[in-house]
Amino acid sequence: MNILFLTWNFPPTSGGIEYVMGHLFETFREKGHQVRVVTARSEVAESRPNVHRVAGQSLLGYLWKSLLRARRLCRESKPDVIVCGTLLTAPAAWVMSKLYGVPFLVLIHGTDIIRGSALYRWVARWFVARASRLAANSENTRRLIEQAGIPGDRVDVIPPGVCAERFLDEVTSPPIEDVVQIANGSKVLLTVGRLIRRKGVLEFVQHVMPDLVRRCEKVVFLVVGDDPRHSLAHSDALKGRIAAEASSLGLGEHVHLLGEVADDRLLALFRRADLFVLPCLDIPGDVEGFGIVFLEAALTGAPAVSTRSGGIPEAVQDGKTGLLVDPGDFPAMTDAVAELLENDERRLQLGRAAADRARGQFDWPIIADRYLESLQRCIDEKRS
Repeated sequence: MNILFLTWNFPPTSGGIEYVMGHLFETFREKGHQVRVVTARSEVAESRPNVHRVAGQSLLGYLWKSLLRARRLCRESKPDVIVCGTLLTAPAAWVMSKLYGVPFLVLIHGTDIIRGSALYRWVARWFVARASRLAANSENTRRLIEQAGIPGDRVDVIPPGVCAERFLDEVTSPPIEDVVQIANGSKVLLTVGRLIRRKGVLEFVQHVMPDLVRRCEKVVFLVVGDDPRHSLAHSDALKGRIAAEASSLGLGEHVHLLGEVADDRLLALFRRADLFVLPCLDIPGDVEGFGIVFLEAALTGAPAVSTRSGGIPEAVQDGKTGLLVDPGDFPAMTDAVAELLENDERRLQLGRAAADRARGQFDWPIIADRYLESLQRCIDEKRS
């Protein structure tokens, strides 16, 4: 196929959408497809072929320039199909579909279909209704799309994938000395993600860690991630508050904010973790669409403790690959974490099942083929 990506979110900036778009780009190319990308300018010089970065002094400026670049690429070599990384670039794809008859697929992540003002949601629904097909990252996201009035038969549910091969070679991630010193024989809890309210990290420190330290004295909580600097949907500034709360509760030796880390260091942290935790909350207008990090943790044998929020129950099978509690039920969260820290056999059993499921169902080549099937449906439906 000749595929054109239109996406604001693309590496090297970090985030779940960037992760998905970057891996789709690479995997499609490895499978022999021609892929071009129109995305936002980055602070890092672009070295990959067919990645077109457009500047814009504002979001509207970027959208206008991305439309012009997309039009030029369509005129030079008409793509078979356009992929929108988010709803943000759907207007440009719709214009290209009108001018050149190109079908387009829009990835829907959850929050994008429910957030914002009534006007935003009306505009979002208008463009979503005109997409050839939609790719939802979970059944929960599909339900949100249907609640917005879009027929479910135009939606393909395709979860994010993980690069299983990357987790096989332990030589690539030697022990991290500072983390070894921090852990000092303790059980290690790990969370990874942008520090936004929905993730529940502040509340976990406030309401879970004090009781957990009393019950399981040798435990440390490692937090990878930073405040969202490049997000269009979030402007939270929680890192300082989390650090202050940990200090005020006397948890300085048990809670460590590591900020953003390089890929090899993150891989080593996943391998060192005994348990992955993501204490997500139910926040109006904001939802956890799926949770790629659950799969990454699973590949290293770390089961998860999280909540029944958004699409998380599709990423973590309660009682099989981890434990889930209701959002905001901090005593239940404390009990679930303590249960697995105190029962090595149970924790390792869940971890093995999580790893098998991640490798067998979510490896990127498998997920990429599902996207390609969806894109082929877009093309076939346009021709029929």
